[in-house]
Amino acid sequence: MTTTEIAVSSVGALALDPTQTEWTEPQRAALAQLGIADAPSGDQLVFLHQAQRTGLDPFAKQLYMIKRWDNQSGGYRHTIQAGIDGLRVIAERTGRYEGRTPIQWCGEDGVWKNVWLDPSRPPVAARCAVYKKGFREPLEGVAHWAEFVQKKKDGDPTQMWATKGVHMLGKVAEALALRAAFPQDLSGIFTPEETAAEEDTAAAPSGPGKTIAESVAAEYSQPSGEPMIGPAQLSEIASRIRDLGLGKDAALELYAEITGREVPVTRLLTQKEADAVLEELARRAEPAEPTGDLVDAEIVDDAPPTNEADDAQQEGGAS
Repeated sequence: MTTTEIAVSSVGALALDPTQTEWTEPQRAALAQLGIADAPSGDQLVFLHQAQRTGLDPFAKQLYMIKRWDNQSGGYRHTIQAGIDGLRVIAERTGRYEGRTPIQWCGEDGVWKNVWLDPSRPPVAARCAVYKKGFREPLEGVAHWAEFVQKKKDGDPTQMWATKGVHMLGKVAEALALRAAFPQDLSGIFTPEETAAEEDTAAAPSGPGKTIAESVAAEYSQPSGEPMIGPAQLSEIASRIRDLGLGKDAALELYAEITGREVPVTRLLTQKEADAVLEELARRAEPAEPTGDLVDAEIVDDAPPTNEADDAQQEGGAS
C-alpha cells in the first residue's frame, strides 16, 4: 500500500484527499483550534503538501507545524515536524525499509560504543545506519553533540538534554539516517530533537485551543492520567510570578527544577505540580529570616558633631 493510499483510507470530515489543493472549511476550523490558522497561506499549503506526501495525519498529532521566533529574520517562521515514530512509520510505508543498526555513541577518542556509561560527560557524537532494499550498504547518520544539543539562553543544556542527552542524540542520529535513506518521503520533516527547544517555547498562541507547540510538548512531556492545572492555579501562578519579577526563562527553570521535566508552558503542569510551584513561589515571597550567625554588637558613633549644641556639649566636657 502506498503513502497516498494510506491517506485516502482515512475517514471523517477532516480526512485528507491526495487530490485536494486547498484545506477544506472543516480542516481550516481544526487548524484554528490547533493554533496555526494565522500561518501564511504559503506555509499552510506546504503543510498540506507534506501531510499528503507523507500520509501522516496532522489532526491526529502525527505531523506538526510549529510557529517560532527566528532571531535572524526578526520574525516568526513555521516549521514542520514529526516524532521519530512518525519517521519510522513513513519509512515502513515505502516498502523498502529493512531496519536499522543499533545506535552507537563515541567520546573524544572516537571509539564507538553500544552503550554510553559515563555520567560525568555527554558523548561527542552518535551514529545510526538504516538498511534500504536495493542498497548495497546501509545509509548512516552521524549526529554531533555540539551541533544538536539544545540550550537555554544562559548556555546550559535544556532540562531534557541535561538529563536524557544520550537518548536525545541517538534519536537525532536515527532521524538523520532515515532522512538519508528516504529523502523523497522525509525531506523537510524534522523531529523536535533536531530543532531548538528555546525557539519552541517562544511559540505564540493564536486562536482558541492549544497551539501546535503545546501539543508537541504535551505528547513528549505531559504525565499521562493526571489531572492538569486548573484556571485558578494558572491565575495564581501568573500573579505570583509577576509579583516576584520572574522572567519567562526563570519561570521555566523553576518548573523544570520542581517537576524534573521540560514544561514549556504553564498549562502543561499537573495540578499536583502546580501546587508544588505555588508552594515554592510562596516561599520565595516570604521575607528572609535571620540566619542565626549574627552577633550582638555595640554601635559606636564615630561621626563628628553635626550641630552647635553638640559642639557646646563637647567643649563643656573638654573643660
